[in-house]
Amino acid sequence: MSDMSCCCTGSDNLSGCMVCGRELFCTPDKPLRAKCFYCGKEKITHMFCPEGHYVCDDCHRKDILDLLLLACLQSDLTDPLALLVEIFKLPNLQMHGPEYHSIVPAVLVTAYGNSTGHKDEAAVREAITRGKAVFGGICGTHGACGACIGVGIASSVINRTTPYSTGARGEANRMTALALQAVSRMGGPRCCKREAMLAVETAREHFHCFPAGKTNSYVCGQYPANEMCIKNSCPYYPQRSGGTRQAKG
Repeated sequence: MSDMSCCCTGSDNLSGCMVCGRELFCTPDKPLRAKCFYCGKEKITHMFCPEGHYVCDDCHRKDILDLLLLACLQSDLTDPLALLVEIFKLPNLQMHGPEYHSIVPAVLVTAYGNSTGHKDEAAVREAITRGKAVFGGICGTHGACGACIGVGIASSVINRTTPYSTGARGEANRMTALALQAVSRMGGPRCCKREAMLAVETAREHFHCFPAGKTNSYVCGQYPANEMCIKNSCPYYPQRSGGTRQAKG
């Protein structure tokens, strides 16, 4: 194994395969057993690179989650959409990947703490940890977008929900369902930033703890590199917004 073991920092490929940049393919019927290019662990995966490269979920999101935690703990933003746009600017954040499953709940829990004046570092860490349990590609293979599950995770962390909870358990599932409805209307292919924005917009509307008024505007800046971009069908596509939105990511 190479000296790269367990270190995926500094990849120049922010879309497609982290190793070579080639577009990834999916095997919906027959998952493959593959060895991670970085750490060498063998995993079962539906996603593969035509050059034979495979990067496991842990290595794919390893360093970015440390930066996510730091950014959330340092932020005083009360609008989760504004915070999400800041997270999109983190260096080496991949265009797609399982890290977004932690980004959504972390942003929501952080903004909630800032809004209520009771920021809880342990809660932010827990949101990130629970998001890590949602593996990559689940939106296609299991029919539940991980960013939307992240909304339910945030609700559960904030309300200290357990499987035995009554109202809080129902609310967590309802929040996930509302986010899934928003994402489902876009169809596909997937776009993790689009899904994350839709999920957080939904949570912002229904959590009833965030400041009222105009939300942060966002316009996509990654579409030239996204071969699967749905362009004018996406609410964040710049031409669709007439170039009037300001925040890019």
